[in-house]
Amino acid sequence: MRVLLVRTHAHLPTSQWLQTMLLLEPYAQELIAGAVQPPHDVKICDLALEKKPVAAFRRTLQEYRPDLIGLGGFSGQFRTNRELATIAKEMRPEAITCLGGIHASSAPMDCRYPDLFDLVVRGDGVSAIKEIIAALDAGQPWPESAWILPTASPDFERLASQAPPRLHPDGINTRPRRDLVDMSKYFCICYGEPGQRMETLFPQIACVRTSVGCPNRCSFCVVHFLANGKYLQREVEDVVDEIASLPQKYIYFVDDETFINTKRMQRMAELLIERGIEKRYLSWARSDTVCEHPELFALWKKAGLEFVYVGFESLREENLDSYNKKATPSQNRKAREILRDLDLNIHAALMVNPDFEERDFLAVQEAIKELGPAEFAFTIFSPPPGTEAFAAARDDFICEDPFLFYDCLHTILPTRIPLKRFYRYFAILYALGSAHIPPRVNKVRVPVRDFVRVISGAIK
Repeated sequence: MRVLLVRTHAHLPTSQWLQTMLLLEPYAQELIAGAVQPPHDVKICDLALEKKPVAAFRRTLQEYRPDLIGLGGFSGQFRTNRELATIAKEMRPEAITCLGGIHASSAPMDCRYPDLFDLVVRGDGVSAIKEIIAALDAGQPWPESAWILPTASPDFERLASQAPPRLHPDGINTRPRRDLVDMSKYFCICYGEPGQRMETLFPQIACVRTSVGCPNRCSFCVVHFLANGKYLQREVEDVVDEIASLPQKYIYFVDDETFINTKRMQRMAELLIERGIEKRYLSWARSDTVCEHPELFALWKKAGLEFVYVGFESLREENLDSYNKKATPSQNRKAREILRDLDLNIHAALMVNPDFEERDFLAVQEAIKELGPAEFAFTIFSPPPGTEAFAAARDDFICEDPFLFYDCLHTILPTRIPLKRFYRYFAILYALGSAHIPPRVNKVRVPVRDFVRVISGAIK
């Protein structure tokens, strides 16, 4: 059996622009590929790399002639996945098509297109592909559960209404098949330390996942819903062994929240240092974790931590409370100072609400000045698909297809000020943020072409 796993390309220009700054390997597809064992063959088609993704997809179907096609991704890619499935059914009508990923897991009822998708997979795709292939090998009917849903099944609606299945250890312990992609194509922007001369701002990078799930319940995040309250962690030694085996100097931790288990992360840093593994790391962390464990981040600085992504969201208490962030403005400010004292670069994520007025945008502008130097990202609050908040807001959506615009850079809800003015203020945030990025403030010496690439991209 030939299995084709597809990383869907971005449709919206905003999402395409983001990929000029950050393009990570198709990690989900690599993990699922790791579960496909001989005599079955597996191929990854990464359409994010293609200038003409649809033509590349057609060419892959014609040349590889897959028997099983796995599509997936975020809600913003749902329409594109339907278009790709239409092409797949035209060119390979005998092939089985599966839809997985974030959107299929959180909103399975929206994915019931029996003419396009034979199966909808929720949650862990690694274990699911094993179950599906085993059933096909044995000539048995597809398994039916809240995890694997045949779209033609009369029980589809009942199964889809159940909570997502709990995480399975297979999903965290399987090693990714990086050999199926060209790792030289993937990069992440990295700023170095103050005064440092950087060979490039866009080094090649590899992803590593050490855990899945998050115990927090932020209102804008769907992780706790998808993980069904479970949190899985890999053995520290296994993670360190994988990192040591990678040729890439830069490692991006793709955990939902890397530093939840602080004792475990302390042991990981100590082991990396003991073994003399010299890498540079990028990771997410909460501001309250930074405040409560500054010594941990000092240790990780010694281990090679260079870039910390922090979801500050806001410096206003009322906003943090509405997001159920369980953090305070003072913690955000203190975390910023701790990371600054350690010379760690920061990716500062701030959030904008659809009901913001001019004074609220001005408050975010002040937050930029206070939190900089940092790489800034601004998102617009959108209720996560699959949650009660999304269902309650559905009658208020301002676009016919909210999933198409669900990239957190567009509002799917009405704005308090006129829409054009809202987006004008939102664009100003990105322009102001570009003036406070680390290489400009910290005087990091970088190739001119890279500096121009950053600035021109930030002001588009």
